Amino acid sequence: DSLSSLPASGKEIASIEKLMKGKTWYGQQASLQQFKAQAEQYRFIHLSTHGKADDRVGDYAYLAFGSPTALGNFEKLYARDLYNYSLNADMVVLSACETGIGKLQKGEGIISLARAFAYAGAKSIFTTLWQVNDDKTKDLMIDFYKNLKNGKTKDAALRNAKLDFLKKNDGELMHPFFWAGMIGIGDMSEVRD
Repeated sequence: DSLSSLPASGKEIASIEKLMKGKTWYGQQASLQQFKAQAEQYRFIHLSTHGKADDRVGDYAYLAFGSPTALGNFEKLYARDLYNYSLNADMVVLSACETGIGKLQKGEGIISLARAFAYAGAKSIFTTLWQVNDDKTKDLMIDFYKNLKNGKTKDAALRNAKLDFLKKNDGELMHPFFWAGMIGIGDMSEVRD
């Protein structure tokens, strides 16, 4: 797949880095190799990138890493590969399209990126249910982290971010497409330092 650029992604990560005093990687530095080397060391992982569900099997849902090649191709982390990871993450935020949807398999549930991160050890996951808007998801995520920083539980932080989004926007931006696609799964307790 060739994927377009995500101009708001860098702004999203830069704002969250300031709020949470984290470590960030951009462009070529945000490679799949870097993720493989670093992911197991972090309690909080925020991925702002492209995501693509796979409604045939589910294991081929992916997140894009790094900068695109001249043909617009990215390195891909597939859901099937995440089953081999051992994460110590209290929270994984998948700020990307379609990370919580996939193939429903009898006895297994929905085979998606969110499920793969849960299997790898993430205690809570924030995931999307459809293709999301890059710019408006940035706004939602920044408010989400501000609420976390102020001591809100994870679910309350997301709820308040959504309510704030509705207060700040009007017209077509009030449509659920722009704010309702992100959901939380798992441990919703507050973030502790």
